Amino acid sequence: MDLHRRDRFDPVPELRALMAEGPMSVLGVEDAPEGRTAWLATGYDEIRQVLGSDRFSAKLLYGGTAAGRTWPGFLTQYDPPEHTRLRRMVTPPFTARRMQRFRPRVEKIVAAVLDDIEDTGGPVDFVPRFGWPIATTVTCDFLGIPRDDQVGLSRALHASRSERSGKRRVAAGNKFWTYMEQMVARTRRDPGDDMFGVVVREFGDDITDAELKGVAAFVMGAGGDQVARYLAAGAWLMVEHPDQFALLRDDPDAAPDWLDEVTRYLTSDEKTTPRVALEDVRIGGCPVKAGDTVTPSFLAANRRDFPGPEDGFDITRVKPAHVAFGHGVHHCLGRPLAELVFRVALPALAHRFPGLRLAEPDREIRLGPPPFDVEALPLDW
Repeated sequence: MDLHRRDRFDPVPELRALMAEGPMSVLGVEDAPEGRTAWLATGYDEIRQVLGSDRFSAKLLYGGTAAGRTWPGFLTQYDPPEHTRLRRMVTPPFTARRMQRFRPRVEKIVAAVLDDIEDTGGPVDFVPRFGWPIATTVTCDFLGIPRDDQVGLSRALHASRSERSGKRRVAAGNKFWTYMEQMVARTRRDPGDDMFGVVVREFGDDITDAELKGVAAFVMGAGGDQVARYLAAGAWLMVEHPDQFALLRDDPDAAPDWLDEVTRYLTSDEKTTPRVALEDVRIGGCPVKAGDTVTPSFLAANRRDFPGPEDGFDITRVKPAHVAFGHGVHHCLGRPLAELVFRVALPALAHRFPGLRLAEPDREIRLGPPPFDVEALPLDW
């Protein structure tokens, strides 16, 4: 079984066993003269040490046809100083001030989606009808993609990841990338007040078309996929803990840190890409040698007290520490936008449908392969 799969919301037994052994585990040793070791980091402090250290690289240095390549604009594959240069240019659209200005639009999007669900009547599958439309519409609006183009672009993105046919996945991916190229060209000619426009106006030729296209695709992928998965999982968590989510309606001051607790508990991305040690270093008392890889398990770190009662979901938990958005220089660029969506969408859902429940209580909620992917969530109210 994949270590990063789920037992409902929880780590699978295989991951739990490694968590119990200690903060660092050996997953395997490469059968080569160098004998590179693949490590799994499950400790909270150890993961922060790896992600916060310049002794590790985020580049794909080994394995597969992509080894040694850095996709333009994909910040997760950059190391400083290249990462520092590009991140500095694409950060301005995510400032707190801009997020506050963008909030009314997010509220309208969420309200429209909930109106549509209510008008349809239950039961409704909340994966395609709640998570996906909110996430993709918000992200497209943020990027400046016209509403008339959004459905087609979202379908292409989804198909590029979900189609069973390899040819169809490639065709959808090509359609997605072609649109991004066209969008970059239009923005160069006439930059607006969206993410594309802000970056082009402020930095012009300092950011290349390839980098701009890559960043936009990266944000679209994260916003359209990761945020959608989080919203679906959040809706499922809500029906599992109705009394706790009732606080968002009746006494929100009793749960000021609710979003961090939901994020900690869900950890919608179980892990991040392996980091490659650039020199010998000790992590959690273990000798990690230059060339070794360390895969940080966010799920293990965020659920480190599982299965103890102190790990249980508690929406009133005060400032729960987690690494769901990463740590260090690669801390999630889109966190302000993602958190804005979550802060608007989940309380709105709790208010609109206080009686939200599973439409088929005896039916198992099926999960796709990691990252946390609820395949279908039929709910009624």
